[in-house]
Amino acid sequence: MSDHTTLLSKECAGYMDVSQMEEITIWSETKKGAKVVERFLPTTTSINLSDRRIGSTDLSPLEQFPNLEVFIISGNELQSIDLSNMKTCENLLELSLGSNEMETIDLAPLANCTSLMHLDISYNKLREINLTPLAQCKDLKALHLYDNKLETIDFSVLSKCKKLRNLSLNNNGITSLDISALFKCPSLMQLGLDESVKLTADKKLKEANPPRALKPLLGNIDWY
Repeated sequence: MSDHTTLLSKECAGYMDVSQMEEITIWSETKKGAKVVERFLPTTTSINLSDRRIGSTDLSPLEQFPNLEVFIISGNELQSIDLSNMKTCENLLELSLGSNEMETIDLAPLANCTSLMHLDISYNKLREINLTPLAQCKDLKALHLYDNKLETIDFSVLSKCKKLRNLSLNNNGITSLDISALFKCPSLMQLGLDESVKLTADKKLKEANPPRALKPLLGNIDWY
């Protein structure tokens, strides 16, 4: 058998393998109990469950998608979500949870998603959030928390996210914010904050070279 024939046989075999793959089902429900059923091949890199009126979902099947890079479940009616099954999604680049109804969220499983670049939890009802797990997300570039009900937030962990470029916190209940950690985010280009937020920072950083996003705010900082 020629090399060409052998190669063609292997390609055909690979095609047959994909075509015969069994799809994996992700089960969800609306608040009224209607089933929302979506199926994906195990080789998929992107799963989009947005705008389906989902009130609850079972994410345990995510462990069966080793190549998953994008997971979107925005624009639904989720009041909570269990991300524990995302700890196996080591190749995840984008996680979009925006426009839901969540009051709390545990980001701990994301400590294993070390390639994560984009995290959106905007337009929810979050009153608090622990960002500590994001210390492991060294490639994080965008973090969107705008339009929630956050009153306080600890940014100290973001000093580990050297590639962070875009951080948005507009339209929350935050009245004061310590932005010391953001001086250690050299790539920060955009910082979305309400003008009424009182800014504080460590006086040791007063002579530091701030990232671009902080330069217009230097005159508004209360140094301690």
